[in-house]
Amino acid sequence: MKVLVLAVVLLCVCSLEGAVVKRNAETPSLSDVFTQYFQTVSEYLSKHLPEKAKTEELKTQAKYGAYLEQANEQLSPLVKQLHTELVELITKLVETRKKAAQQ
Repeated sequence: MKVLVLAVVLLCVCSLEGAVVKRNAETPSLSDVFTQYFQTVSEYLSKHLPEKAKTEELKTQAKYGAYLEQANEQLSPLVKQLHTELVELITKLVETRKKAAQQ
């Protein structure tokens, strides 16, 4: 019986000692938790965001380059035709003015 009582007392003392140790353990403050969180986020962003930005920038440049090439292919014949017609119009206007000046 004494052994049983001694075992129960020993068990109670050990559990109380564990509770005291847990209470004495330092719990991080809310500001420490936020500081650590923001530091982790900033490290992640500083490492991974530039890589993603470069990838997106290259995609954008490729799309923009393809768009410019397509626009150039479509607009070049129109610009040449417009240039030709404008030169013809100016030539006709100059000839008309010369004829009007001669009369």
